[in-house]
Amino acid sequence: MTGGTTDDGAGSAGRAGRRQGAPRGRTEQANALASFVLEVTDGVTLRELAERYHVGKTMWGEYRSGQKLVPLDLLERLVADRTPDEATRVSRTRTARRLHAAAVDAAAGPPEPGAVSDPGPSAPTGTPPRRRRHRLAVGLTVTAAVAVVALLLLVALLPSGSEDISAGGKLPSGGAAQDGSPPVRAAPLTGTGVFAIGPDGDGVLQWDGPGAGDWTRIGDTAKRLWAGPAGLFATGVRGDGLFAYGGSPGRWHQVGEPGADFAISGTRVYRLAPDRGSVHVWDGRGTSWTWVGGPASKLYGGGPGLFATNPKDGRIFKYAGRPGEWEFVGTAGADFALTDRHLYGLTPDRAMVTRWLAPETRDADEKWTWAAGPAGALFAGAAGLFSTDPTGTRLRHYAKNAWHDIGPAGAEVRVAGREVFVLTDDRTSVRRWDPRTDTWTRVGGPAGTLVVTVPRAGP
Repeated sequence: MTGGTTDDGAGSAGRAGRRQGAPRGRTEQANALASFVLEVTDGVTLRELAERYHVGKTMWGEYRSGQKLVPLDLLERLVADRTPDEATRVSRTRTARRLHAAAVDAAAGPPEPGAVSDPGPSAPTGTPPRRRRHRLAVGLTVTAAVAVVALLLLVALLPSGSEDISAGGKLPSGGAAQDGSPPVRAAPLTGTGVFAIGPDGDGVLQWDGPGAGDWTRIGDTAKRLWAGPAGLFATGVRGDGLFAYGGSPGRWHQVGEPGADFAISGTRVYRLAPDRGSVHVWDGRGTSWTWVGGPASKLYGGGPGLFATNPKDGRIFKYAGRPGEWEFVGTAGADFALTDRHLYGLTPDRAMVTRWLAPETRDADEKWTWAAGPAGALFAGAAGLFSTDPTGTRLRHYAKNAWHDIGPAGAEVRVAGREVFVLTDDRTSVRRWDPRTDTWTRVGGPAGTLVVTVPRAGP
């Protein structure tokens, strides 16, 4: 982020009692919204705003200068907190919504002549800074002292003994299958990338697509499914081990032992041992796996990489790509989800959703930023971020910095490349939401569970 700050981290704009310069938004509407935010936060420092709302000081400076539009959820919460009188609060909220809508609409058009555009973060110069492990505010503001303690406790997720996700452990195990047959690989997925297990585990099915409107049976039985660029995997095919789909109906090969959890990130498949004491990556061939860390309580895989939570305190770490190397990402959250580009976290009280900024920023104090308001659970994929409402009954799509209701949440939600699939509460119907038309279509059912991915072409 930009430098040259005061001890408040934001220059003169961060000090109570000193006026900020004129708004510098791209449009008059953005400047009007910024002026309103300045009025509402008059007398409050950027540091105080950052600590209260878990949004970095630099971001608050950009909201108050008009260089970025404050999210509507955050704006409404700000007005509610800063306006104790009910009548004034109602009036201010109407004004906030009107100004925000005008600024969003104006942002969709071309910049006005003479408006100042946001130059973005400065490009790094000189020798790149040494990689550091930072504290993170996924719902908890920590002091510098606590951050130091977090660094010292980083070994808690790494195996010196049984508490470390980064030390010791087994290296590759096995190669050929136990019966002496040649090592096998997972087959690249083709078709829709939408799979289901029938009721009571009867049958593994692949959706044939909108035109066909039917499902093809590709396996006899399974308990759980995982899918991604690495292929389709299942437990319960023949015993409790992990099996890879061979690319044609009925072809399944065992590639690993049972696990407490599995995750796919890119072409890699990861397994959490049944006792949750270690994490392993499949070598992509036969039954050979390599230890990469542990212990952990849950794995999250997606476009940004592999993440794991600490079984002791819920802190989340990212696998750095080499066995034993994990980077501290943030404190505990009620839920996490990965799109194809970003990691999102739901604060422990489920009051807000934040987005992990790294590697977009090198600012140690701004590793996370506000994304949206309260949510029940998070779901994500290439199509974006989705959540249930706090009651868990409605499904929302995250767009333009706000939640938008799209229908009932159902029993399961799965996010694909462009669409979202929901298994209804009674599991009798699989429904597909198309964001281009904002419509739902029944595509099958009943089903026991669903999994979706974006198929990749070729090996």
